[in-house]
Amino acid sequence: MSGKEINNSLRRAKLVPLLVGTGLSIVLCVGFVVFFRPFSNEATQTTDGMYDRESKTPSVVPPLDRNASNDNNVELEQSLELASLFEEPTSYLEGSVALDHMLQNANIAKLVDLLKQSHSLENFEKQRSARVQILRKFATLDPILALKHAESLPKIQYEHLASLIYRDWSLFDLDSALTYAEQHVPTLSREGTTAVFEQIVRANWDRPDALKLQIAERLRVGSSTARDLLVSIERDKPLDNLSAAWEEVLSAENIGEDESNRLHQIAIAVIESDGYTEFAELANSIQDRQIRTTLIRDTLLSRLDKEDIGVVFEHAVQLFRETGRPVVFELANRWSYLDPHSALKAVSDIQFYPLGEHLVNTVISNWIDRNPGDVLRQLDTFPAEYREEILVEGIWSMTAGEPEKAPEYLGEIADLNTRWSVMVNMFQNWAYRNIEEAFTWFLDNPGLELPSGYSRASLLQYLLYRVTAETGPSLFKLALEHPTDDSGSGWEGSIVGAIAREDIKKAKELLSQIRDGTGRITAYAGIGQALFDQNNSIDSVIEFTEEIPEDQHVEFYGEFAMRLRPQVVYEQLDKLPTPEAQARAALKLLQRIANSYNPFTDEQVEHIESFLTETERNILGL
Repeated sequence: MSGKEINNSLRRAKLVPLLVGTGLSIVLCVGFVVFFRPFSNEATQTTDGMYDRESKTPSVVPPLDRNASNDNNVELEQSLELASLFEEPTSYLEGSVALDHMLQNANIAKLVDLLKQSHSLENFEKQRSARVQILRKFATLDPILALKHAESLPKIQYEHLASLIYRDWSLFDLDSALTYAEQHVPTLSREGTTAVFEQIVRANWDRPDALKLQIAERLRVGSSTARDLLVSIERDKPLDNLSAAWEEVLSAENIGEDESNRLHQIAIAVIESDGYTEFAELANSIQDRQIRTTLIRDTLLSRLDKEDIGVVFEHAVQLFRETGRPVVFELANRWSYLDPHSALKAVSDIQFYPLGEHLVNTVISNWIDRNPGDVLRQLDTFPAEYREEILVEGIWSMTAGEPEKAPEYLGEIADLNTRWSVMVNMFQNWAYRNIEEAFTWFLDNPGLELPSGYSRASLLQYLLYRVTAETGPSLFKLALEHPTDDSGSGWEGSIVGAIAREDIKKAKELLSQIRDGTGRITAYAGIGQALFDQNNSIDSVIEFTEEIPEDQHVEFYGEFAMRLRPQVVYEQLDKLPTPEAQARAALKLLQRIANSYNPFTDEQVEHIESFLTETERNILGL
């Protein structure tokens, strides 16, 4: 509803008491006088009966005879299906417009029914917007009953709606609104009381300043708060000649803070009186990009206090998609956190490329960041062309915040390389949050489908670097509780090697419990690496081999060599204790550089090959 339509409606509402009296009888007219009588004689009132037992709204004034505004229809009309107004239209704005048309001829019974239906609106923004429209119409028919119905709503909505009811009430009967408010505002919060004062003053701005301060005193609003608020309202009060004021400001040599505030004030007044299209024409005519962008942003964002974000967003897209893109994106961002379902529907309908696509990505990304689980559970409701990307981004986001929930969705990622990247991120974050849970998942899923070139051992590395001397023993126990793999080995050897980084003695104490198989060599190599890193000498490693069965020495040096940097292995080759150990280490080194980066010259490669025996040469095909 535009500012003009609202004002016309409220002016028509001034005739309600007269029409009611004419249509019903002199008796009801007398009743109407009685309706307001207690206010002029409140000194004789007692506190008994001032408030209903369960209501914070004063009840000293009996409500209007609501049958009078029902057009003699005592039966509640069939449900008006409020929800359908906001769900069926393709345009978000259409719901508010349709409700506005419905309210033009609505009586009390219809308004009560619509308020009840508003509870079925799941969209918070649409629910709030609908209630504002309904209760402002209600205020023109029976403001006291409107307040009582508003009171049943959540407090944060109730106090805001109450202030709007008082605003519209004060337009056609300021004295009655104030007298009633005097008894009512003590039940409100300080913010609620201030809001009532602000809305009454805004509706009656043309009254003398002395009267405005008297209103503040009657409503128990502090004089300092009242004066500050009056100064604030002064900046955006209605103007007599909007076009002239606009041109006057823009003709200034420099547009500073005062001029910018004045433009904002005029812009609000233009929207209230002539609508968004007129504002867009004025704003888009500003040549200075920074001034134009700031004005559009500040003006549209200020409208969020009075209008549904979907309505403001639609105007922003239609009128400012070229000149005000920053505010379009900011509105989409805000909307995506308030109600991502409605926001996504709205941006998906935008036909302007690439704006629509960018906004879709913005809403989806924000939704995923805030609640990836919610997104993944509703994946089928998203546009088909975005689902694969949403799936991956959703799981990726979940791996950061709730990695333990991500495995449920991993199998839905078709591309194995993509799945591997997501799984690695999940495993790292999970190990950081709860390493035992992460390791248990790893042990419980031996059949993970992995891309070519990757193994479970390479995945486990992302957990092993988080193992400590304190957490290691419990992980070692978990590994022993699970069966060995196809090679007959378990993963306890890897845990022992990880423990050795911090506590070699503790790692050695666990060696005897390792099951037969490659796990023992893995544990030996891990301890050997820890010894080498500790002393930076191969001598301590050679000494450690005395604790290893002799028939496993060669295999140990091959595994040990794989744990050092290629250049370090090259430097240590001739220091290894036996030709067999040197040959195995050289073999592993050559295989390694053949499959990855080769840091050696041809002469150095020939030197490495010189350590090979005939067996290793055959393996390499030399």
